[in-house]
Amino acid sequence: MTTWLIVAVAVVVAAVLFWRVRQSPERKQAQWAQWEQEALAGNEESAYKLLMLYYEEPSSRCHALAFKWALAVAQNTQDPGVLLQVGEMYENGHGTPKDLHAALKWYENALTADTSLGAQSPLSQDGHLFLESRIIALRRELHPNT
Repeated sequence: MTTWLIVAVAVVVAAVLFWRVRQSPERKQAQWAQWEQEALAGNEESAYKLLMLYYEEPSSRCHALAFKWALAVAQNTQDPGVLLQVGEMYENGHGTPKDLHAALKWYENALTADTSLGAQSPLSQDGHLFLESRIIALRRELHPNT
């Protein structure tokens, strides 16, 4: 029974160590570099993987890379989720200088795209309501006397 427990603990420790090595910062950066090469060559899936780093990697070290690709994809799509992400990044200054005017523009574009897609939109009703609330709040903040 004791030998079994020692083996089980050893297996768990080995798995944790393997996962940590597999997820090392160097390995992640190599993966991001590969995705960027693929995205530059026109691979849309790799471009989406890079823009999703904004949500998957909470540290600011990859926000600039995520912003670069979110903006590139947003300029060639009517995907309200991508347009929303660009707006969020501008509003919060993640990967780009904070710019509330740009954030408002991208939120408005996202709302227009969401509305035109109707039931086909990938955004939920909560996403739609979020866009409406951010647009109202930013308009009030940017134009307080109107």
